[in-house]
Amino acid sequence: MVLVIVVLSVLLLYVLQRLLYKKLWDKGLKIRIRFLSHSAHEGGTGILEERLENRNFLPLPFLHAKFECGSGIAFRNTDNVSTSDRNYKNDIFSILFYQRVTRRLEFQALKRGYYPVRSADLVAEDLFYSTHMVRSFPQDTEFYVYPRLVNTSAFDQPLRKLIGDMATRNFILPDPFEFRGIREYTISDPMNTINWKASARTGSLMVNQYNSTTTRRIVIFLNLEDETVIHHGPLHEESMRLAASLSERLLAAGYPVTLVTNGVDVETHEEFPRMEARGATQTEEIFRVLARVDLKPEKRDFAGIVEGWLQEPDFEQAGYILISPSMKMPLQQAFSTLASSASALYVTPLYGNMESRMEDSFAFSHMRWEVKGFA
Repeated sequence: MVLVIVVLSVLLLYVLQRLLYKKLWDKGLKIRIRFLSHSAHEGGTGILEERLENRNFLPLPFLHAKFECGSGIAFRNTDNVSTSDRNYKNDIFSILFYQRVTRRLEFQALKRGYYPVRSADLVAEDLFYSTHMVRSFPQDTEFYVYPRLVNTSAFDQPLRKLIGDMATRNFILPDPFEFRGIREYTISDPMNTINWKASARTGSLMVNQYNSTTTRRIVIFLNLEDETVIHHGPLHEESMRLAASLSERLLAAGYPVTLVTNGVDVETHEEFPRMEARGATQTEEIFRVLARVDLKPEKRDFAGIVEGWLQEPDFEQAGYILISPSMKMPLQQAFSTLASSASALYVTPLYGNMESRMEDSFAFSHMRWEVKGFA
C-alpha cells in the first residue's frame, strides 16, 4: 500500500510539474545579449555579455541560451560554438527561482564586417527533463569590425605632390607657425611627426599636429568591382584598409574627406551614398560605412561614377585619390579626364605576381600598393 501511495505521489508530482512548466516556465524570464563595446579594428578584441533573469517561482535547472552572429568574430572559449558561415553559440545555464545570472564572453575580431544579434532562443526542460520548451527573445545589439589601419608613410611623397598641386602646404611639410597641438601616435602617422620630448614625458608615443593652410577637400574613390570573373577579395579588403587609413590621416590633418564607393550595404542591399566628413570626429562614421560593405553583390561600373563627377560644381578644386585593383581602360580614361582639371592619384593594390597594366599618363600620378598573396 505504501509503495502504491509513493508511486501515485510521484506520478502526481510529475504531471503537476509538467503542467506548471508548460504554462508558466517563461513567465518573468528574460535574456539580454549585448556587446559591451560596439567596435574594434581587425585583430582587436571585444566582450559580449549574456544576462539571464528568472523572476518566477519555478527553477530552471537545465536552460540553453542560443544565438547566432557572423563568423568573423571568434569567441575565446569554443566549447559551445558551432561555426560555418555563422557563429552558433549555445550556452548552458542552471538558474534558480528569482535569480539573475551574467556571463561575459571575450572574442577576437578576425574579419572586417558588421555583426548584429537580433534574436536569442531559450530552451528549457522541466524537473524530470520530459518537456522541451522553446521561446525566442528579440535582441538589439551589434558590433562593427573596422578595416585594420595600415602604415601610410609610403604615401608621404604622393600626398605631398597631390596637395602641392592644390597649391597648399600640407601636414607632411608642417609650418611651425601653424602648430595645433599634440595627440597620441597611431600606426598611420609618419615617424617624422613624433614629438620625442612629449613621448618621454608621458611614457607613450605622441605626435605633433599642424593646421593646413586650406580646407579644400580630398575625394577618395573606392572601387570594389572585379575586373574579371575572378574575385580577388583580399585586394578589395586591402583597398578598404587604405581608404580607412588615408581618411583618418587626412581628417586628423584638417582636410575634409568625401568617400565615394560602389560598395553595397550588407543590411540595406543598396549602394552607399557619398560620405562627407569634415573633421577627425567623423572618422568613425567612415569606418562604419566600410565595415558594412558586402563584397558579394555585383558592383556598379566605376568609370561612370568618375565621369559623373565632371558635372559636380567646382570639382576641379578638390584632390582625388582613386583606390582600385581594377585597371580597366575605360576607368583609366575617365580618371585621366578628371585629372586633367584636378589633382589626382591612382592607387592599385596588387599581388606581387600581378602585372600592372596602367597606361602612361601625364594627368595623374600612379602608386602601386603591394598585397601579400598570389593571383
